[in-house]
Amino acid sequence: MVDFDDLMARASSAVDRHELAEAERLLDVLLAVEAPDAARRGRVLVEWAWVRGARGDHDDAERGFTEAVVLAEREGLTSLECEALRELAIVVRYQADFVRADALLERAVRKAAAIGNALEEGQALFGRATIAHHQDRFAHARNMLLAARRAAEAHRAAGGAPEQVELLLANICREEAVSARIARDYDTARALLAEARSRYAALDRRVGVANTARELGAVLEQVGDEEGARAHYGEAFVAYLRAGRRLGAAAVARRLGYRDVVAGTREPALFNRAVKRLEQARRLGAGEPTNHVAATRLLAQVARLQGRFEDAEAMLDEVRDVLSVGGEPDRPHRALSAVALERGFLARDRGLPDEALANFTEALDLLDHEADRGAASIAHHQVALQLAAAGRLADALPHAVAGFQLDEDDGRQLADPTHRRSFYVDNNAAYALAMRCAVGVGDGRTALTVATAARAEALAAFVRAGARLSPDLRDLVTRITLTTVEGDPDGSLPVLYRELEHTTSTQMRQALGGTAPDEGEILASLPEGGHALLVDVFEDDVTVCTRVWLKAGREPVVDSVRLPDSVHELIDRYARAAVDAGWGHQVDALAELGAAVVPEALAAELLAAPSPPPLVVSTGSLLGPVPVGAARLGDRVLAELTHLTLVPSFPLWVSLRSRPRRAGEGVLAFIDPELPGSARERRALTDALAPVRFTTATQLRDALADADRFSAVVIGAHGTPPALDPGAYIDGTARAGLAQALSLSATDQLTAAELLTASLPDGFITASCWSGRVVPLAATEPFGLPTAALLAGAQWVLAGTVDVGGVTGARVMAAFYRHLRDLPPAEALHRAQVEYLARKPDAPPSAWASLCVIGDGYAPATTQGECC
Repeated sequence: MVDFDDLMARASSAVDRHELAEAERLLDVLLAVEAPDAARRGRVLVEWAWVRGARGDHDDAERGFTEAVVLAEREGLTSLECEALRELAIVVRYQADFVRADALLERAVRKAAAIGNALEEGQALFGRATIAHHQDRFAHARNMLLAARRAAEAHRAAGGAPEQVELLLANICREEAVSARIARDYDTARALLAEARSRYAALDRRVGVANTARELGAVLEQVGDEEGARAHYGEAFVAYLRAGRRLGAAAVARRLGYRDVVAGTREPALFNRAVKRLEQARRLGAGEPTNHVAATRLLAQVARLQGRFEDAEAMLDEVRDVLSVGGEPDRPHRALSAVALERGFLARDRGLPDEALANFTEALDLLDHEADRGAASIAHHQVALQLAAAGRLADALPHAVAGFQLDEDDGRQLADPTHRRSFYVDNNAAYALAMRCAVGVGDGRTALTVATAARAEALAAFVRAGARLSPDLRDLVTRITLTTVEGDPDGSLPVLYRELEHTTSTQMRQALGGTAPDEGEILASLPEGGHALLVDVFEDDVTVCTRVWLKAGREPVVDSVRLPDSVHELIDRYARAAVDAGWGHQVDALAELGAAVVPEALAAELLAAPSPPPLVVSTGSLLGPVPVGAARLGDRVLAELTHLTLVPSFPLWVSLRSRPRRAGEGVLAFIDPELPGSARERRALTDALAPVRFTTATQLRDALADADRFSAVVIGAHGTPPALDPGAYIDGTARAGLAQALSLSATDQLTAAELLTASLPDGFITASCWSGRVVPLAATEPFGLPTAALLAGAQWVLAGTVDVGGVTGARVMAAFYRHLRDLPPAEALHRAQVEYLARKPDAPPSAWASLCVIGDGYAPATTQGECC
């Protein structure tokens, strides 16, 4: 005689251990005998159907669950009926019949709510959310997940089993992470996945952990972390196979195959590996239409990239046939959009531009643009590319801008600065195309919007918010200072600086909100009669320089020029900090530089102006290392023709102009007595800006902690040479970023990191070699001594972008101090440099032009009065 309950317990235990063959053997025995009651018969049917489904026999699984539903409904076993309905919906969903699956789950939700079974209700709501994601109904999915979370909490409040609540909450967290990823809120997605993984691990749910690893791989993939994505996909793949979850393994194989397809465009040998992965996905997920559609479409993409156009077309036809079973699918339809997009690529590769444009347009029309922003961005970009290739730039522009703006809106949401940079690089083509189209049609407003995107955005928001850095960041600065004093015995300083820049950027990104300043705000922030000029290159093509000229009362003017080789050579010498970069005779090269970076119409206005107007130059990555004032317009230099001030970006400029001025008094100064011309500078500073409180190197840091009571801080010290490797912070004596430093003595470095914790007045003056060198990269905050000083409260910084001549620099500084008594800093520097050139018109740039004003050079003159 069969001990029914004993066999049932053993079968359930085998299911829990995922020993499916043993579970099925025991359940087959139980199905062949008469159960003691309907409830136990129903339980056997559910367990048996689940095992059949897990072993890939969806027909048997559907038959078993259907029988369980009928039995439970007839006998009034509503909780069992809800469970069987849920499991039946999963099987139906695997067959891509999402409408029927959702109807089954909706029925389960109603029945569970009717009997007050919050757990079953929550599980069914969760199932409806997963189906909504498959149907690209993302807002509906979010609503279902919120309802499922409420049901889980209700079950907890009613005293339900804690492990059941935890499992449901883990599932909800994981699916909410999917919603966040689709919305490109990657930071929220990562936080939700961390929570889900923790809950699964506590319950020893290995498949749940595998699910979170797979989804985390998808998140990292979208922020450009290729290595991290592959690591998590690999972890998930192994876990699925060990648990016998073939569909999960198929999904991971598909993702890995996709990554190989992407990488194969650079290394074609990887296409063969991609084919193996994708065929593996089709085998593992045999019978599951969604998996078959996705894997086959990717195989069609590989065939196209390998030049097998007929094979690609046949596979795309196969995918379309699968998606169209039962008639034309409802719109929007993301999967059909993906097929149309791939058909567009195929037509383009075959040399059929009109057909390619038609397919790309169809791909765009098939999308819900708000719900699927990433796919919409890609489709807009491809439509714009096709139109631009046909010379239809005016038609291409709105699509190019839409693709760029979708990316930029999503990129600004990223709290992690590393993700922001990766995201920008990954989507850089959208920015470049939007700029190309804007320049081509002369749309200065759009060009300015594109050119200012991702430029010092967090730093600008932080300055505008008047925020201060947190104590934990100050602790990190202290660790760096102590490690420096100890001589860095473990070589840990570069790592500490990397951590500091990441932490600082992350804190600053918390101040982001809304959109970046537009051309109206930039124009409104200019001093009366002033001009603004943005000069930059895109990182993927540094040969073409984009110039955007702004003046109040006019539309922004945009154009682009191809930089001559001689200009590249000049800029490269400054960028490499060559010893004689600023000292050689370079009149012709500087004239070529002026012609390359200053539009002809602006040059004509400057040359004809009765008096030098203000000019704000956003240097971008092109002019960061160059003494901009030395650029020549004919036989005149820019510093002579304008009151010049430099900024890393216009968003930062607008923020500085909006910050309230402070009424500090007197000057705090440290001047290294070993500097050439130091005695002259001390006398000039005292004569012009008394009272001056001179301090020693050992007292300086304490004094900087509350230096905002002064009107300016002056530090005369040697600057450190710039580190040239973009990834390096310290390279021998060379320094960059927050490691950039002033040498107070042979053994004492005042770093940009330390300035972050200072409290500075409106003016910060350091006429030191390379102290003003900041080279902004898009989507990376431009850290250095000047920007650290601006973060610490300064409105403007006077510093040296290249090697500063000692004695000649002291002469220029003496004149600068004299004029600063009555004039704004940009005009004071203009007067000092013009006076020097009047005496020595042939002087090389390092003798006079290395000094520049960074920030708001048009702030009121230094306040006089007694030092408090």
